[in-house]
Amino acid sequence: MRNTNLYFGLIPITETFNDEANQVLALTTGFGGALPTGTDFISAGGLKVTIIAHTVGTVANSQQFGSGYGTVTAGDLVDITAACTIHDSNGQITMATVAADAVNGFTINTTTTGHNDNIVVTGLKPYKAAHGILYNSSKLVGVATSGGATTALNFVDCGGTLAGHDVITITHGTGKQKEFMADLMDVVADDNKVAGMVVVRDDLRDLSLPSQRGTVIASVA
Repeated sequence: MRNTNLYFGLIPITETFNDEANQVLALTTGFGGALPTGTDFISAGGLKVTIIAHTVGTVANSQQFGSGYGTVTAGDLVDITAACTIHDSNGQITMATVAADAVNGFTINTTTTGHNDNIVVTGLKPYKAAHGILYNSSKLVGVATSGGATTALNFVDCGGTLAGHDVITITHGTGKQKEFMADLMDVVADDNKVAGMVVVRDDLRDLSLPSQRGTVIASVA
């Protein structure tokens, strides 16, 4: 087995805002008030902001979307990250209005706050201890079926306090343990498959190890 670094993004961080009454999102739940400071955390790919469109139009009693979003209709999931900036220290996100940014702006429904549901902020990068763990494949000492749709990866103790535990549980399709193990061995045992770090599962960015066998990895813990 060759030396391959296996990466696991363990903590999916999201916060949903409903009945939003202004263009500012104050992060609290799940983010723990511990976001890295600096105005570039969103632009550097640290966060994503989405909304499910409710009432779309050009007046106050509708949600307004800049031209860069194309044609938006009710029920569409829209990524409005480009409209958002973050305060340099307090973690508050400001959504630029269409009046301020005709291309990337997003304006809430200013007359019916109940229409401003399902604004979701999602963390895309680890920034606290145990959000992301990297193990060298040489530390992998066992792979075992741990449930009907889970496989446990057992690593020898790496001696680091950030990991917290040395058993990583992968959730995948029911009965797909053999397929997952084969997919994993493809990249850790074959020098021609991949070089460098391998993302086995990253819940933060919804990325999984490529599969040729229909493994369909869902999450990691």
